[in-house]
Amino acid sequence: MQEAPTNHPAATAIGVARRRRPRAVALALGAIALAIGLVAPASTFAATPTAAATDGSTATACTGGAWPRSVQGMPTLHAGSPAGDYLWHDATGWHLRVTHVGTAGVVFSGTIRANHKLHVTGYRLETGDKFTVSADGLSVSYRFVNHGRIDGLNFTTECATRLGISGRMSGALLPIRRIWIGHLGRHPLQNPFVILRNA
Repeated sequence: MQEAPTNHPAATAIGVARRRRPRAVALALGAIALAIGLVAPASTFAATPTAAATDGSTATACTGGAWPRSVQGMPTLHAGSPAGDYLWHDATGWHLRVTHVGTAGVVFSGTIRANHKLHVTGYRLETGDKFTVSADGLSVSYRFVNHGRIDGLNFTTECATRLGISGRMSGALLPIRRIWIGHLGRHPLQNPFVILRNA
């Protein structure tokens, strides 16, 4: 009896599919792992500590460890960048900026809460822009009418170990894709979200 030819198109297609399946599965798992690595740290932003563990206002080291690497450094930002919140930490403390495309007035608002006192100053605020620090110093609420330039806050935390952040645009919670954090511009997993200093 003659054997079926091995180069039959259907047989070849099935053979190729079977050979590629393990590789395709490995690539899919790798992509999932990469996506988790890019997104998961944003949920609480607890990651490998940076070298400095100060709160930005003093050279004294904080006992709670450093803020995570994922929040360090300014995200890509300029006047007229995509609408949303831009947040980062560096040697001078924390920075929040808002902007949007165009010159129409867009209202950005939100609240930042910490477990130690906040020291807050405004950045390029205009008439009608305001922020209010709570009586106990543990939170700041802001409301900026942005016209396409950059408005924001600078703040330090007296070695706080936890920040809770909530941002809104035109009264609605910002979608997470509209919040950029740290040099890599990562997005949190939700809004509001929490950033923890490393233990």
